[in-house]
Amino acid sequence: MDGPGPAAGGTHPRWRGRGRVLWALLGLLTTCTPRGVSTPTPSVPPPPRLTQQQVTKLIPPHVKEREGWARDVLTALEAEEVFPSPMTVCSVLAVIEQESGFQADPAVPNLSRLVRKRLEDHADTLGPLGRKALSSVLAGKAPGQKRTFDARLRAVRTERDLDRLFRDMLAYYEAEYPTTFATMNLASSLFSSRRLEDLNPVTTAGSMQVSVRYAVEKEGEDSDPVKVRESMYTREGGVRFGTARLMGYEAAYPQPLFRFADYNAGLYASRNAALQAQVSQLTQVPLTLDGDLQLYDKNGVPRSEDSKSLAALLSFRRHHAPELSENQVRRDVKKEKREDFESTETFRAVKRVYANQTGEAPAYAQLPQVTLQSPKLKGERTTAWFARSVDARFQRCQTRYRELTREPAKPPVVSNTR
Repeated sequence: MDGPGPAAGGTHPRWRGRGRVLWALLGLLTTCTPRGVSTPTPSVPPPPRLTQQQVTKLIPPHVKEREGWARDVLTALEAEEVFPSPMTVCSVLAVIEQESGFQADPAVPNLSRLVRKRLEDHADTLGPLGRKALSSVLAGKAPGQKRTFDARLRAVRTERDLDRLFRDMLAYYEAEYPTTFATMNLASSLFSSRRLEDLNPVTTAGSMQVSVRYAVEKEGEDSDPVKVRESMYTREGGVRFGTARLMGYEAAYPQPLFRFADYNAGLYASRNAALQAQVSQLTQVPLTLDGDLQLYDKNGVPRSEDSKSLAALLSFRRHHAPELSENQVRRDVKKEKREDFESTETFRAVKRVYANQTGEAPAYAQLPQVTLQSPKLKGERTTAWFARSVDARFQRCQTRYRELTREPAKPPVVSNTR
């Protein structure tokens, strides 16, 4: 995840980062003009608003239903109040292409094997009868289904297939409640929490591979998680949630590359990674520049123990900013996933001291150092790899736009004059 900086563009109220910089420069020019001297104010032309026809032509030609994808992208941007400029549109299209190749419900290689191993590993924790109990559960059938759960598990290809299989298994368990103690123990362990993601190795869904937890939270406490999941498997829903995750927050990034990194590593990860690097340099405390200043559990909730980054910030306070209290630093760090973290005394102190100590302007953002772990990935990947891969697709989209708007060459004028 997570409005847009330069990736947004436009004169719309949510034209973010780049607009701020341009207007700040204009204000500086005005301030520096001597009295009595008339200086023309440079005009900044707004970026064009793309039409559905233009967006369709920006999508790779091999993609099916290009018009539908274009319509859904523009609808999603409108829902987030993001101006549909070439930059914002290409940002969304680049993520879709990277994450699914423009497939609403993409297939996951070896999904059946991955899930079976997860179930078997869990069954083994129940002792010698665990595998037998698992076989008993998988031998069941959902009402109206001819195939057993085991047969359906062997055939799953997409996240939607797996999601529906787990829901049917849960309903079967509740209706048929197994009679043997071992099976009861397994079934209770599998389904007592009623949260599919507990045993589902796939926690993202749709054409933009958005976190299911994020989508459910965005819909609100009263939302139905099942309906949210089903929506994510549609073209419209996947694009809607993905666009919200990508563009639905303010950040003054100098280029879309950092927003792409945030989409993978979390809100403001690129901004916070730059702060971590500056704190590490000032305190000589080695830090992993992952963009997280706190520790989080698997559900994204901050943990009680201090992270190394927080410890380094407290060391920074003692040696470089004694005017800050420890409580102030701890309060400020809690805002690390919000835009207004930049307005905190802690954030400003780090930037100020870094500039004074090094004589350099502190970077606003840098790519986080995060190693990706997912059953969908082959080999080791990082957030930097993801961001650069998306950015390459973004640049190709920008090239298509330039070619689309390039004026055709005028035929040479033939003169009859000798």
